[in-house]
Amino acid sequence: MSGAWSKWSVYEYMRHKYMWTGRCPDMPELLDRFPGMPLSEIKEGMKEFELTITIGGGKIAK
Repeated sequence: MSGAWSKWSVYEYMRHKYMWTGRCPDMPELLDRFPGMPLSEIKEGMKEFELTITIGGGKIAK
């Protein structure tokens, strides 16, 4: 991995954004927020976040 950002940076950003606004950041927002980060790393962070907020059956916990 290169740079200071990792999939966990994406995960934490998404978590905080969701807690404060009630919405999940989309891919364009994440690409803007983490310029130069490999797309695969962003997708991994998104996956980790989605696993955190989903419950059985793929439904989002509310």
